[in-house]
Amino acid sequence: MNTTTRPTKPFGRLAILTCATLFFLTGCLPMDGDQDATDNGHAPAVSSNTATPSVVGSEPYSPADFRDLLIPGELEWQRDKSVSINTESFTGGVLNFAGRVEVNSLTEFFINAMKKEGWSVIGSVKSENVLLAFVKEKSSCLIKIDEGGTLGKTEVNIYITHKNN
Repeated sequence: MNTTTRPTKPFGRLAILTCATLFFLTGCLPMDGDQDATDNGHAPAVSSNTATPSVVGSEPYSPADFRDLLIPGELEWQRDKSVSINTESFTGGVLNFAGRVEVNSLTEFFINAMKKEGWSVIGSVKSENVLLAFVKEKSSCLIKIDEGGTLGKTEVNIYITHKNN
């Protein structure tokens, strides 16, 4: 009997590349409207009072520079793997979090929370990892969710951009 198996790795890589390309292209699109600039200083990506939830299962919190992004209380900020950039015309960053959270519930959390904050889902890829792409006026966000990271924790990488002015 002749069985044929399809290679999943090349498809997964192609899907990730396609989603990332869409994400970066939409971040360059000009959009009308104003966005409130809260702080032009160099604040950390997550403020010290919201960086590490004290209780597992605690309320969602927002990183200091990205008030329109909610993070589940079960995820802990990975400061050494994160960076935040603030200039007069641009706010962006790569934020990394980890925690013991089930991937499907985490995916649903981000989709619902981002919609409540005015973000639109422009694409998603579910394979070995989950990729979620969002946009809103002068902003774009890509969320990558990996199950089974360090010590069995789910890892979340968030790439976010806001054009100021």
